[in-house]
Amino acid sequence: MKKSRVYFQWIPSHVGVFGNEEADVLAKEGSTLPSATSSELFTSEIYSIHKAKANSDWKNPPTHDWYAGNRPGLSLQSVGTRSAQTALARLRSGHIKSLKFIDKEKTFSSCPCPCPVSPAHIIDCIGASARQLWSGEGKGLVELLERHGVMDLV
Repeated sequence: MKKSRVYFQWIPSHVGVFGNEEADVLAKEGSTLPSATSSELFTSEIYSIHKAKANSDWKNPPTHDWYAGNRPGLSLQSVGTRSAQTALARLRSGHIKSLKFIDKEKTFSSCPCPCPVSPAHIIDCIGASARQLWSGEGKGLVELLERHGVMDLV
């Protein structure tokens, strides 16, 4: 690497510029005046206020009983692994992995038995019931899916 010398030199850029001294005096006088208050907000300020409120509401959810989800039926709290939760959600929504669309028609891959796979068929094939799918018995349903080797279809 080659060594170089660097020289710094101050150059007074505003000295001798016509009107500069007068502008400096007026600016200094203006800084002593009281600031003008305006009740009008700019669009960006309104946006920032609403964004801050939305973020605050999001980070501090309401404490209502209905929001907590601690009641019979579906709730916001889930147990089990992520793959188990995903499998149950796919079965409930009908969007299982083996679902394909051919010419805008729903088609399904085959199950280990010779039948085409559908969410209803998977539940029947493993000897489960739709009630298990929608109740809190999801863990048992996932165990049945794994035992019958059809978890990869869901």
